[in-house]
Amino acid sequence: MFRKEYLIWWVLLAALGIRLLALGRYGLNLTLNSDDAGYVNSAIQLLKSGMLIYHRPTEPTVHIMPGQPLLLALIFLVFGWEATGLYAAKLVMILIGVAGIYGMYLIAKTMAGIRTGLLVAGLFALSVPHILTDNLLLTETPFATSFIFLVYFSIRLSQNSKMSTFSAFMFFYIASLMFRPTVVLYPLILFMYLMLKKYPLKMMLKQATVAVVIMLAILGPWWVRNYVHYHEFIPLTGGSGDPLLRGTFQGEGFPNPNQTFDELIKRLPYPSTDAYTQNKVREEVAKERIKNWWQQDPESFIRSYAYLKPNLLWKEPFYWIEIFRIPKSQLDKIHSAVVVAGLIGFLISLVVESRHRNEILLVLSSLLYFTILYSVYFVLDRYNEPLMPFLFLGIGVGVHSILQTVFRWKGEFA
Repeated sequence: MFRKEYLIWWVLLAALGIRLLALGRYGLNLTLNSDDAGYVNSAIQLLKSGMLIYHRPTEPTVHIMPGQPLLLALIFLVFGWEATGLYAAKLVMILIGVAGIYGMYLIAKTMAGIRTGLLVAGLFALSVPHILTDNLLLTETPFATSFIFLVYFSIRLSQNSKMSTFSAFMFFYIASLMFRPTVVLYPLILFMYLMLKKYPLKMMLKQATVAVVIMLAILGPWWVRNYVHYHEFIPLTGGSGDPLLRGTFQGEGFPNPNQTFDELIKRLPYPSTDAYTQNKVREEVAKERIKNWWQQDPESFIRSYAYLKPNLLWKEPFYWIEIFRIPKSQLDKIHSAVVVAGLIGFLISLVVESRHRNEILLVLSSLLYFTILYSVYFVLDRYNEPLMPFLFLGIGVGVHSILQTVFRWKGEFA
């Protein structure tokens, strides 16, 4: 007998096929020649010298976390870093992206049943920006998949407190952190979620202690490495100064509006030429600009950081290269519709679905957390890419809630 849960494998196969079609059509020409090239060069240098670099071949970096260079280095170690290795790396990214689709299916299935899971996975599988991103050697794909499974195992952890589930959660938290340090405060969101779920306090304290030990073991070598090179304690990365300063040139009413970012940079005195020191200088200048902005025009400051910059974050899709002759203008409209529909879907579910209200709050809290964090810095549409699958989830649970309410299909639809 045919079982509807088997349909997910057809969805995943279709997602894989579309992404492989893009790889076959565009090959190695599909590149931004920006961060993706930087990660490739970093991985190659890591294999050649054992040094993690990013900006300059002889300067150890703290600009990025080591996840992406390590992942690419492992692939290049097997396949080399010429064309074969680059194709292999793209294929691995595609497989990781498809795994993320399955992760969203699991979340949606847990919250609203198999059919909702299939709907969410289908939307994710056909998302053109994600098809493009899965063919690029950027952190977006591995971070998105890691974070999706992090949320999934957060939900699973609330259902059972087994150490196996906790171990899976820790694995994906560390994996997420290795690609994007912005996820570092997610455990605070998890804590609030588990409190709502009335998670056993004794077990929470036990697992929190284990988590601290694991983090010390994992991050300890990274801290030592950073201290050896820069004689400072750098817990994650030291590259926030530049985006923080750039972020003070977004919005309205910011200080010295007639001075561009590049003009300001040329006038800054640097005590050293290394990238980390330059970032520290830019961070101090950024803090001074933020202070002056608040003192001179608090209204425009609040409007910029609370509305204009968040709007920039969610306004457009990360679609810097057109594929399959699909124009960006068309995807801009689809993107806006997905954001609005996803948020409306979550709101509908909050009102209608009492059974999984806490899970919806977990997802919404995560989206709010990243929105606030990214808006502090220079905002790019690229940063919404790993978060968009959760808007597909909003559409799925919203549709589910409407059908449950209107047609009373609670047993059948699930």
